This record gives sequence, C-alpha cells and structure tokens, in this order.
Amino acid sequence: MKQYTKTTDFTSAASSLMMIINHFNAEFELNQENEFRIWLSSVNLPTRASSIYGLVNFAKEQGLNPSIILDQQGYEYPDYRFKGYKKIEIEQAAFSDSLHKSKAKKNKIKISKIKINSDLVESLINDKKVLMIRLNAGVFRDTGSISNYLIIYGEKNGKFQIIDPKIGFLESSKEQIQESLDTLISKKKRHSRILVF
Repeated sequence: MKQYTKTTDFTSAASSLMMIINHFNAEFELNQENEFRIWLSSVNLPTRASSIYGLVNFAKEQGLNPSIILDQQGYEYPDYRFKGYKKIEIEQAAFSDSLHKSKAKKNKIKISKIKINSDLVESLINDKKVLMIRLNAGVFRDTGSISNYLIIYGEKNGKFQIIDPKIGFLESSKEQIQESLDTLISKKKRHSRILVF
C-alpha cells in the first residue's frame, strides 16, 4: 500500500480512505484534489470532521464493497468545545451525519454493531481485510490523545502494519491496539468505528 501524508488537520479520514481506494484502484491518484474530493463528500457540516457514512458512500461510488462495524451507534463529538464549536453546531453536524447514514442505507451498506477490540481487529486482518479504524492515534505518535482514522492493512512477525496519514508507516503490537481502543473511550470519550474492505 502506498503512503500519503495529509495536507490539513481535518483530512485524516479522507487521506486514509484515499490510500485504500488507491490500493484497490491505482488510477485513483494520491493527491490533494482527491483528498479534498473525499472530504467534501463526507464532511459533517458545520464541523470539519468526516462522517463514516459519508466515507463509505464515497468508497462505494468508487466501485469498492465496504462494510461498517460500529462499537456504538449514534453521532458523538464530546470534546467539541475544545475545537471551538457550539452545541447548536454539533446538533447540525448530527443532522448532516444522519443524511450520510440515510444514503448509506440506500446504498445497501452492511452496518454491524459489534464490540470492537484487538481480538476483532486480529480476526479481520487474518481474513485479509483492510481496515480503516478510529483509534487514539496519540498512542502511536507518542503525543496527547487524538481521535483519528488509521489504516491497518496486514500483520508481519506478530506486528500489525499501520499507516497513519500524519506520520506514515508504523508497526504495532496487539496490546498497543487495545490500549489505543481503550484510551479512545477513557480519554477522548469516543467509540471506535471500522470501515472494512
């Protein structure tokens, strides 16, 4: 899989999806234009964050057959005040998310509610799936906690192979994946979500 470095603070998810689409279709180029095309198609306005449903719809339109795994349903953005948003804007973003979700249902996207943990991640990777998963990326960046979508695309010598759209290729133990999932909830008050390819 080829690596691409995101060009903004708000296109992590779009950049991750772009790398996955390029992996399955090399004609879909890794560039800022496509990064922004994905972001514009998936953003939960008036925030700058992408909807998992908007992302899955874009992937489906590119000929892929993705599915979604949710740890918990419903829109959440608990630390919105730290990002400078108001409560009314988060309510509007939840409505944007519902529009993306409605389209995903029309697109017949499979959506499953399953407890997301490192065992599930390992099982999906063993089934040769490519995952775009929301994690606490700070565990891998050695920084404060941050909720971002990263790619897990394989396993080698007992280590998960990861691409972070901010810092590039990484390797992770199963224990680190679990720590990232646990601290996503405990420190960021968000639940994990997975796009499965």
